[in-house]
Amino acid sequence: MRNTARAALTLAATMSTVAALAAGLTAAAAPAAAATTYTITNLGSLGLGTVGSAVNATGQVTGYSYLSTFVPTPECPPVYGNNKKNCVEHPWHAFLYGSGQMTDLGTLGGGDFSGGNAVNSSGQVAGWSTTKNGASHAFLWNGQKMTDLGQQAPLNGSDSDAAGINDSGQVVGRYGTTGTPEHAFLYSNGTMTGLPEPSFTGPNGCEADAINNTGQIAGSCADNTGATHLVLWHNGAVTDLGTLSPPGSYSFTWAVAINNNGQIAGTVNAGGTTEGFSYSNGTLANLGSFLPAAINDNGVMVGGDQIDTAGTVQNLNTLIPAGSGYQIQDATAINNNGQIVASATGNSSGAVLLNPS
Repeated sequence: MRNTARAALTLAATMSTVAALAAGLTAAAAPAAAATTYTITNLGSLGLGTVGSAVNATGQVTGYSYLSTFVPTPECPPVYGNNKKNCVEHPWHAFLYGSGQMTDLGTLGGGDFSGGNAVNSSGQVAGWSTTKNGASHAFLWNGQKMTDLGQQAPLNGSDSDAAGINDSGQVVGRYGTTGTPEHAFLYSNGTMTGLPEPSFTGPNGCEADAINNTGQIAGSCADNTGATHLVLWHNGAVTDLGTLSPPGSYSFTWAVAINNNGQIAGTVNAGGTTEGFSYSNGTLANLGSFLPAAINDNGVMVGGDQIDTAGTVQNLNTLIPAGSGYQIQDATAINNNGQIVASATGNSSGAVLLNPS
């Protein structure tokens, strides 16, 4: 995907050049390497639009899709006088897409809304769902049914969200009732565990955002000023990886992904400006205006309408077929085969899978 094309060296055919070549002074031109281009697969929908969140090694995709039905919503415009208003909206459900088919994963316990945040190589999906009482609970879908992770201790019915899953079926996320500190959790082999918090952790708590196949967990914890630090959990211990901001400054750092080599991608907001970062081998690197949403094991990152390959950033819209009718808006996931999930305008559904060609 990196464009390493080099300009070919043109040799003037003069007698002196010919003589030099005959003497063994040769000039070689490196062959040009073509940039990776992509074909486009529209993911379709469960009725209306679709948003893709994650893709596994075999190209299965999860996210959420809007249904064509309506459900009541409490979020109505203000009511004036005696004019009562009954407001409705389209619900959305988590899905799993594969082999050209989209499967509706449903919701937990009578809720109307759900979303898939992560999918592993077995097609297990982790995400969130509302329940009949309006709470939001983390779930794990095992290919047949959706399990409510939010009912287990220490979550105990508090609001929760599953953000990551690895190929062993370990799930990570966050939990906490509104107005109280959030906490990070790990679900593994049927057991739910609250993750340890650094000594600096303040009243806003921690959240876990991603887990890799070695059990490393990337997330963030807020200190007593409210500023958040990048943290790494592994083997029951937590490590503060710091921030990109100067000591004492106020900033928010979020991990969005961790690959199987321990490289982390994310964003940091300081002073109202959001920038991207990558973490590798103990070093935090500022990516400037490139805001990554995902990173694969080759260190290739995607975010917005861009792809970053070893520091070379390209606009994905220059890598899809001309005249396709699509405009890539927001790339959200990439697997080790280079398949990319993105939101696009110009055609129905809104979610596409970009396949390297």
